[in-house]
Amino acid sequence: MSFSMDSFVGNWNRVHKQTTRLMAKAPDDKYDWKPSETAMTLGELMNHLWISEWGIVEAAITGSFPKENRPEKISVTADMISAFDKSHQDMVGKVTALTPEELAGEVAPFGPEKKMSRATILQVLQEHEIHHRGQLYVYLRALGCEVPPLFG
Repeated sequence: MSFSMDSFVGNWNRVHKQTTRLMAKAPDDKYDWKPSETAMTLGELMNHLWISEWGIVEAAITGSFPKENRPEKISVTADMISAFDKSHQDMVGKVTALTPEELAGEVAPFGPEKKMSRATILQVLQEHEIHHRGQLYVYLRALGCEVPPLFG
């Protein structure tokens, strides 16, 4: 199966738009709430969504997760969405600059026994975001927030 950059970026942008539309419903005063003792708080989940996108893209490009210059966590929804939008556009720029040879190249940011092509890691990136967006739907519904339809 070949990797189509145009198709990937189109879908990635669609996923991002759906995620930020949902994130916009998160109340700033509930960032410390969590559904169980072992779960992330709402604020941790929201920050994880955008900071992990940055980290996974950097890991796909460099072969390891960055340990420095991590984005700062944010505790205001509007500010977080703005930062996520900017970071997303920056990451799209980095990904679209990759050559077909670089996309096919294998790296192992998840451990030496888990080598994957950069293209595969980028597809895992979308799966990761969709997974955590599903959690965010559950969190917001439990908090009594109105959530947008998935494909609305």
